[in-house]
Amino acid sequence: MQTIRTLRAVRRLVLAAATVTLACCAMAQQAEQYIRVTPQVAGMLYSPAAPSAHAHVAVVVMHDYSDFLSHPATRNLQARGFTVLAANPRYAPDLNDRDTDWDVALADLGATVRKAQSLPGIRKVVLLGHSSGAALAAAYQSIAEGGVAACQGSEKIVPCPSSLAGLPKADGVVLLDPILGLGANVLTSMDPALAPGADAAALDLLEPANGFSAQGAVYTPEFRRSFLDAQARRNAQVLRQAAARLAALKGGAGEFLDDEPFVVPGATRTPRLWRPDLSLLSRTRQSHLLLAGDGSERTQVITGVRVPSGLTRAVADRNDREAARPATAGPAGLPEVRPLLLGGSLDTTVRRFLSTFASRSLPGYQVTENDITGIDWNSSYNSVPGSLEGVRSPLLIMGMTGHYWIVSSEIAWRHARSQDKSLAFVEGATHTFGPCKPCEKTPGQFGDTEKTTFDYVARWLSQRF
Repeated sequence: MQTIRTLRAVRRLVLAAATVTLACCAMAQQAEQYIRVTPQVAGMLYSPAAPSAHAHVAVVVMHDYSDFLSHPATRNLQARGFTVLAANPRYAPDLNDRDTDWDVALADLGATVRKAQSLPGIRKVVLLGHSSGAALAAAYQSIAEGGVAACQGSEKIVPCPSSLAGLPKADGVVLLDPILGLGANVLTSMDPALAPGADAAALDLLEPANGFSAQGAVYTPEFRRSFLDAQARRNAQVLRQAAARLAALKGGAGEFLDDEPFVVPGATRTPRLWRPDLSLLSRTRQSHLLLAGDGSERTQVITGVRVPSGLTRAVADRNDREAARPATAGPAGLPEVRPLLLGGSLDTTVRRFLSTFASRSLPGYQVTENDITGIDWNSSYNSVPGSLEGVRSPLLIMGMTGHYWIVSSEIAWRHARSQDKSLAFVEGATHTFGPCKPCEKTPGQFGDTEKTTFDYVARWLSQRF
């Protein structure tokens, strides 16, 4: 009898354990749910697994071309008690930037915000944009707050479509390691050596006579000036070519009725001036909050800790990161002028180039240790600085000192119109939030930079919403 009673007790314990396991699994399944935002837009909903004081805040996460359904913000903010809705534009992921369409991405982000606002228990919706997703979030909120007048002014290269009217406003915006904008990215990536009649050797970033070395670069002031002047001229030439083709399309003389292919050689994934030269974009102009690797927080001029990158002529891998790049130069001799089609050229259409990838330069285009000047931030409606001039909602910008966007973060903050704007930097963090191991002077110097980043995001959110 004792043996039977013992077996029955064991059986009850096993059944109880199985019930708990099933309940835990069911909770985990409910906490992460695949949803359809629209028939064309896929999303993942991350709900707190336990009751939370912050569950009424939905953080919407989207990138303009990458798959962000499992972005680090999703589970990090979910674990801190927030609801997160991550979604991709209908054409994403598009790792070669071929199908990126700014207008479609803005519309799909609008549908995602509406979906988040309709979720049970949600009272506040905050946009979170990372990298060029930050440009998407900033442009979206500018149009949502200011209407299509924000993107249809005469200063724009092309106006946005009126179909973007009525985008629902978010209650706040978080931008992590923001770029300057897709148009500004293309301008600053233009290879001036590909302009007709250009002296390729004189404009070669990897030429030792111009200041390059396998350990990095210290470009001469004369080279920087000639390079940037030529870069601005080539960008203007490409803009004129695209505008001429658009006029032909509108006049019925295009190759097709609706649009035309438009390929810009050497305009993406090409070495930028500041990547090998650590003296450029190396520090902020003002003092800001630094979240240090030892857990302390202090206010100071922010100095980058990154290592040289962009040390090869072209990179076909979309996931190029400075922490993984070999510190070696390309082969000696005359530069190969022919660019890669898939690894270095912008492969788009006339209309899409002008709406998504174009930006004007101005006299005085320059890159210095703590600024980028001479870009018409309002010529494009995907410019982060230009968009933030129209955003009044609470704004948080965070830069990563193990990457090269610290100055772009400060430029964005300076242009932001919001009266409630915060800027903080994570010491030693890379563009993808992990610690920059090649940047360390001692092992573990920067600590858990991903945790530091999202602890601060959660703190900022909880103080406002």
